[in-house]
Amino acid sequence: MNIIAIEKDAFESFKKILEQMASLAPKQSSNNTHLIEQEWIEGKELATSLNISLRHLQTLRENGKLSFSTIGKKVYYRIAEVKSLLEEHKISSK
Repeated sequence: MNIIAIEKDAFESFKKILEQMASLAPKQSSNNTHLIEQEWIEGKELATSLNISLRHLQTLRENGKLSFSTIGKKVYYRIAEVKSLLEEHKISSK
């Protein structure tokens, strides 16, 4: 292992420049979430997060309560539409 020593002032200056460069870079989440992943959710992930079965999601699709899109064997749902469906069926507390 090689050790390189530099003056503290030089290190702080270099660190400040790196932080400025990082602030100019486009913001991305740590898991590289893309716009499409923020708008759509895969069926298995949705079922898990809502604690319902995949069959129940299928029933919602068949009854026209939740639209969807398929790519191959995967089914995707719009997150905004899922939120809307949840709001429609919200029961207010007294």
